[in-house]
Amino acid sequence: MWQPSIFIFLILLIVSINHLPLAPARGQWCVVSPSATDAQMQANIDWLCGHGHVDCIPIKPGGPCFQPDNLRSHVSFVMNQYYQYNGKTEKACYFSNTGIFVFKDPSYGHCEYDY
Repeated sequence: MWQPSIFIFLILLIVSINHLPLAPARGQWCVVSPSATDAQMQANIDWLCGHGHVDCIPIKPGGPCFQPDNLRSHVSFVMNQYYQYNGKTEKACYFSNTGIFVFKDPSYGHCEYDY
């Protein structure tokens, strides 16, 4: 039969494992919502790039985030840049209710999303 000290050790071990904190997510990113319209996405790009709020060179031809050459990909990249460099707040990802948070890194190829 088991000694009482081993039994107590096993109970404490089980209890402590159940109370360990989960590892924090590696990052949080702001991307465009799947429900955003082309007009909304274009308005976001116009505001972010047209007013110098973010560096839009990566989404221009020849930039690391130009491909795939589509509005959704481009706007997600610049929305995330704005979010990351403006306090990482909910407000910095609002974009007239077109921004959403993701917890899986959206980076691909040479296109690196900041976090």
